[in-house]
Amino acid sequence: MHGMLGPLVLFALAMCFTPGPNVVMITASGANFAFRRAIPHMLGISFGFGAMAMASGLGLAGLFQAEPRLHTALK
Repeated sequence: MHGMLGPLVLFALAMCFTPGPNVVMITASGANFAFRRAIPHMLGISFGFGAMAMASGLGLAGLFQAEPRLHTALK
């Protein structure tokens, strides 16, 4: 378990400084609609990513492997 902590920390650190598609979407949203109207978009991305990370951490990948129809339905 402790052997996985180093790579996880390095990955998280790299992702903090790497712009991704969400940064591009928020930048475009802010430019087109102003900051105040882009706030729900920012919150949606933040909470959605947190929910996705929590679901992965709770082992939903194993559930999807056991029952592929659930994964298809989620898509």
